[in-house]
Amino acid sequence: MLLLLAVITYGARQAGWLPDETGSFTAVDGDSLRKDGKDYRLHAIDAPELFQTCWKADGKEYDCGHAARDALRGLVRNATVTCHILDTDRYGRAVSECSAGKANINDAMVRAGWAVAYTRHGQDHAAAQAEARVAGRGLWQGRFQTPEDWRNANRNSLLQQQEED
Repeated sequence: MLLLLAVITYGARQAGWLPDETGSFTAVDGDSLRKDGKDYRLHAIDAPELFQTCWKADGKEYDCGHAARDALRGLVRNATVTCHILDTDRYGRAVSECSAGKANINDAMVRAGWAVAYTRHGQDHAAAQAEARVAGRGLWQGRFQTPEDWRNANRNSLLQQQEED
């Protein structure tokens, strides 16, 4: 029954029968938003985890997870955000392409260098990543572990942290 409901919901979203979510959103981290208690995962991008650290060109460590969240906060602060829901992920988050005015938020995060193009989920933001990398923006100013690799390497500590929350 749940599988059938998921298939119907997915088809309705793809057909454009479900309305977009519009309003005031808050940034949870560099690739997730929240509105009215519902979480939205930005489609085809992957930002550093909230407590992930990276290294600047001079080798100094910095808190890139919080920097990515702050960049997303800046994009949605005082803006009317519209999220087009594409899917629901395994955590129940609405996987979405979001915009503030005419600016695509997903693309803006990658173009600013605070997220990478999550190419396994789509090539949508590959050009923005190439631009950010060449310009040395955000994460590309130095060295970093991809968010996916960081999650895999820190899975046990992340699970422990979730249990404590």
